[in-house]
Amino acid sequence: MKGHQIMKYGFDTKKGIFTLKEPETGKDWSNHFFNDLSYIMSVTHTGATFSRYVDKNSVQVTLDCPLSSYLYLRDAESKKYWNIAGYPSLNKISGYKCEHGQQFTRISSSAHKIFATITYAIAPTDTREVWKVTVKNTDKKPRVIDLIPITAFDLNGFAQPVYYSSVTTSFTEFVGEANAIFNENRDPYRPHELASGYIASSEPVYSYDGNYEKFIGTMGTQTKPYVLEHGLDCTRSTATVRTRGGILQNRVTLAPGEEKVVYYILGLTSDKQTLIKSYPKFVAECEGIIGDALNGEKRFGNLGTSCPEPQFNHILNYWAEHQVSYCMLGKKAVRDNAQLGMAMLNFNLPLAKKTIDECVAHQYKDGHAVLTWYPYLEPNIYSDPSAWMIYAVCGYVKESGDFDYLNRKLDYLDGGSATVYEHLKQAIAWFERKDNYGAHGLPRIHHADWNDALNIPDDKAESVLMAMLICKAYDDMIELATYIKDCDYAEKLKKAKAKLVKITNAVAFNGDYYVRAFSKYGVVGDKTCENGGKIYVNTQSWSILSGVCPKDRLNKVIAAMDSTETDEGIPMCVLSYKTYDETVGRMSGMLPGVYENGGIYNHAGCFKVMADCKLGRGDNAVNALKKIAPDGKFNPSSKTTTEPYVFTNCYLKHPSVDMQVGFSWQTGTSAWGLMCYYEGILGLQRGYDGLHINPALPSAWKTCEAQRTYRGNRLNIKYYNKGGKTVRLTVDGKKIEGNVVPLFADNDEHDIKVELVD
Repeated sequence: MKGHQIMKYGFDTKKGIFTLKEPETGKDWSNHFFNDLSYIMSVTHTGATFSRYVDKNSVQVTLDCPLSSYLYLRDAESKKYWNIAGYPSLNKISGYKCEHGQQFTRISSSAHKIFATITYAIAPTDTREVWKVTVKNTDKKPRVIDLIPITAFDLNGFAQPVYYSSVTTSFTEFVGEANAIFNENRDPYRPHELASGYIASSEPVYSYDGNYEKFIGTMGTQTKPYVLEHGLDCTRSTATVRTRGGILQNRVTLAPGEEKVVYYILGLTSDKQTLIKSYPKFVAECEGIIGDALNGEKRFGNLGTSCPEPQFNHILNYWAEHQVSYCMLGKKAVRDNAQLGMAMLNFNLPLAKKTIDECVAHQYKDGHAVLTWYPYLEPNIYSDPSAWMIYAVCGYVKESGDFDYLNRKLDYLDGGSATVYEHLKQAIAWFERKDNYGAHGLPRIHHADWNDALNIPDDKAESVLMAMLICKAYDDMIELATYIKDCDYAEKLKKAKAKLVKITNAVAFNGDYYVRAFSKYGVVGDKTCENGGKIYVNTQSWSILSGVCPKDRLNKVIAAMDSTETDEGIPMCVLSYKTYDETVGRMSGMLPGVYENGGIYNHAGCFKVMADCKLGRGDNAVNALKKIAPDGKFNPSSKTTTEPYVFTNCYLKHPSVDMQVGFSWQTGTSAWGLMCYYEGILGLQRGYDGLHINPALPSAWKTCEAQRTYRGNRLNIKYYNKGGKTVRLTVDGKKIEGNVVPLFADNDEHDIKVELVD
């Protein structure tokens, strides 16, 4: 790990805090924290903030414009100004330190003989945040310092007619009773009452600006705001049509060695009178909110691990759970939410159940489910959402033991309701409709399958990947139906799967690997393809995960799957499409090496890791996951420029952005990265009869540990790799047969010893 950002900057391994000791990272490294009300605050290590609220219907209101909110400090006498993080003013600071925690960010530095700290946190049950600003005079003489927080109100983010979007229906005013700038939002299309914004101070306000442009200036910038560049005080402006701002100016006098604290409160409210009435309570709660955020325990306590790879320990003990939970906020898509829910089963069962309920309730009576439902229902049919729904529901029942859930009634999107089990059966019925199959006997891709970018313009095009996803759905349903004694249905499904497996192997294997799709234009993902996309990794990995690949082809498929992997990671397709190909869809229009078109696409790479684990190839699985997890040997953050504590969507392979990141945080890679480690490598796999342990440990790992809560019992699991493949379990000091941890009724802690022996 020498030279990686993890070692350069450092983690607090006890609390999962990531610390930066210099601001030059090449890119903003952000933190996102949130409360149970889905108020979300994003803070970069440069001190820029962005906040929004997502209501129970996933309707979003943004508080401020992205990267518009900062805090400036200014010496009232010399008029020199700076920011605690050094940005955006670019003035010199020393002793910089930024700490990103699970529920806070804290930044500190010294400049002009003033030591200052700003700490950000959000209220646990309200739509507000707190900035705690501490300033200390390290000079030998008294100092007068201006504290100037700025924000540009947005109060948008919701659907409205295009013709209306340019009309401003909000205005700012100063509210002395709350030491605040209040931005009233009168937009008739605002989605709910919490749509007006404010910024308030715990101390009397010296001056203010409600017009962002007045503070910045017509030709000014955040680096050189007009008011600060000209040594002026805020102008006491307000705004309607112009950019609505929230700029406060507080003046504090500090004796030598003296320290003072000022709190700023930003948030959303229904109206001005509510703000005024709530203000005393808000101020009184500030220190408690900050203290709870700083001293809070790990937010999610279900999972824990210690293994020989520090790269895994850092991200999987803290940040992966946090990232998956953040991804869930405001995301409404059956495919995405089901996968996030599958990962969340490992650490937050109630929220997993809630999101799985939503997925099931967004299925039509004919059995297909929508891709997305916010901000609108996706009009196109995608072939795969109902498959992910099946995996998620079966996973929930295995995790919880709540078989009554199968009898829970949930609505169909187009009217009527059915039990969850009937919903699953209807998904299978959708998969089996004759009009859902093409000329080769494979399922139609419709608009697209899991790969949104492979949207072939042929309504009869067939997806090989979809055939494999359906086979996996058959497996899950066969297991469930058998366990609940729906034996006739299970036998029916076995025959259906066998038929689809036979067809897939007859038409989709080209002698060396599985192709990706068929259309009237030809084959996608074959060695005959000249423009690009000769081999797709997903049909190789899923042929293994679904049981489609027979034993006599396994070595070829493994070789093909391995051939897609590079030193830097796993592209989704090899080779990149060189030019746009209308017969393939939009992925061929992406630059070569960008995203799905030959980029190191980590979500798909995780499928390969899981296939490696199923095959017991622990060395391969760990090596691949090290390339997917941030800040590895070949993807150091010094090169990718992205945060070393969160999974990323894709490492780009176009020469102009070699190994730069597409985006981080909001990606399903976080869900699959977590599952790859805990369910794949450690083999902690839920079952109807207990927790199954099927590890795929690499040969170099002689010992490792994990903690996992299952069915109300805390399991402390220690692995001892003695070079074999057979699992031998010792539970609370007693050896047991097989690899299934028995179900306990005591809701207590239990010690599990796992030995891999010959």
